[in-house]
Amino acid sequence: MKIQIKRFSLLILVIAFLSLGVFAQSGSSIPTNFTTYTDETNFFSISYPENWEPAFSMIESLKQEAENLLKSIDEKGSFKKNTMVFFGGVLLDSGNYNPNFCIIVTPLGDDNVKLEDLVEFSVRECKKISEEYREFSRTKTIIDGRQAIILDYEVRLSNWPFIHYLSMSMHIDKFLWTTTCGVIPPLNFYDFKNDFYAILKSFKILK
Repeated sequence: MKIQIKRFSLLILVIAFLSLGVFAQSGSSIPTNFTTYTDETNFFSISYPENWEPAFSMIESLKQEAENLLKSIDEKGSFKKNTMVFFGGVLLDSGNYNPNFCIIVTPLGDDNVKLEDLVEFSVRECKKISEEYREFSRTKTIIDGRQAIILDYEVRLSNWPFIHYLSMSMHIDKFLWTTTCGVIPPLNFYDFKNDFYAILKSFKILK
């Protein structure tokens, strides 16, 4: 289980490019039992339940393992180099975090790229490394005054259980910002669904 949770955290990095009719306005009220983290270096803030905690010490090792994994499955180098700017969740006795969430920034190099195109690419690449992929919804919405996509899906790799993710992407300048929440069994996604949505909707850019 410890290895599975570590790989589950790593998988968030690999498929963190997720982004697709009419955009709906999303409520941004932050629950009273949430804590807000403000990053004055990368100019963003995010809120999460008070019993969750940041895990900045894990970021560098997760980034390195993700880079190694990407190299093994991406011979043509089609993935853009990304940067994790936040990682956290509920700390287990094993030292891992489940559920957890992260924020990843990916350079796009093109202001005209569409979220619809990004999601099609990301889902296609996700399927390549997955035994099974189940998508439940893609929702266009407005978060922090910007167009965003929330994707609800499950992924299963070989000899793994299904991992359930809720991921939000938005295009800011020449970067794709992706916030991904996830949970691995024996915990149930629906026990955390409301918190996951509240986390994604709390995201703000501070410039």
